[in-house]
Amino acid sequence: MPFRSQRRHLAALTLAGAALLGLGACSLLPGRGASAPDPELAPESVPAADPGVAPVSVPESRPAASGEASGQVTVWREIDGGLLSENMLTGPDTVRFMRPVAVAARGPLVYIVDAGLGRLFSYDTAFDRLRVVMDLKGVIRGEVSDIFVAPDLSFYLADTDGGRVLHFDRDGVLIKTLQDPVNIGRPVTVTVNDQTGYIFVADGFNDDVLVYNPAGHLTGAIGIRGDGAGQFRGITALAQGPQGYYVATRYGVSRVQVMDFDGTYLSSFQPDTVVFPTAIAVRADDRAYVGDYLSDDIKVFAHGRLIQTLGSHGSAPGRFRRITDLWLDGDFLYVADSLNGRIQILSLSSEGLAPAGNP
Repeated sequence: MPFRSQRRHLAALTLAGAALLGLGACSLLPGRGASAPDPELAPESVPAADPGVAPVSVPESRPAASGEASGQVTVWREIDGGLLSENMLTGPDTVRFMRPVAVAARGPLVYIVDAGLGRLFSYDTAFDRLRVVMDLKGVIRGEVSDIFVAPDLSFYLADTDGGRVLHFDRDGVLIKTLQDPVNIGRPVTVTVNDQTGYIFVADGFNDDVLVYNPAGHLTGAIGIRGDGAGQFRGITALAQGPQGYYVATRYGVSRVQVMDFDGTYLSSFQPDTVVFPTAIAVRADDRAYVGDYLSDDIKVFAHGRLIQTLGSHGSAPGRFRRITDLWLDGDFLYVADSLNGRIQILSLSSEGLAPAGNP
């Protein structure tokens, strides 16, 4: 199905502050007069190697399926809390994460939403310091289901129970709110095109992906509810990749579909490979990483075909208990290992990873 113009009416937009005055013009969305440029998926800056942190290689214990490589998980670092820098909320203290549910990273800074503590943290991997960016209690109506951090370090939070997406500056000051009960029912994930500034919100109630321009105006939608190609039932995750938009769902034969930048259906991932995808991240070479809620592992796909499985259920390094979010930054994959109370940073430059190749 081609990219649809808004099917109902423009989303309501609440502005806070004068931060929007700096927003410039951007390209029109595909199907609305111009073509959107492909997003740059691999940020230029990645965490510098820390000589004080020894990577841990964990052999994969699950037997590989037919056509699937058996490799190893190289854990570059685990973050389960840290020394809290002095701020307005608390003095210097050591914090232990309780239930991290969302993660994003830009260079050495790792942003962590802890639903158990009700706070958004930033962790500086260069200085091993933790900072409270904001207290989420009283701001979020339920729990944050996703975070997206922009290159300017402003960030977007998906307030699922509140039916809205909140955009804050780097200091936690509200810039704008995307909220419209007709169009946004249950936002489960949000992503932003770094080049155009367009905002993509996956809605788990209406089962489509809403597209907003940088000013926060609804301009179109991708997909509809259904079981066919280009249709979704139970959206759980969304990511941008070299081919377009990768949409993961709870139901259907293939739980991940790829939609072109103009909103048309392109392909589906190999069926019967992922049971309950909760997170997805895609590299520029079209290698995709999908977190599976039921098996507590990360499925690796190359051009839609399963080539490897990383990790398994457990609490040791390289094993997971409820993966709730994934984020790629260069050669590092950030995993919100929720019930283990930590963020695991996996190095993807390991020789244990199978080459992408062609199917």
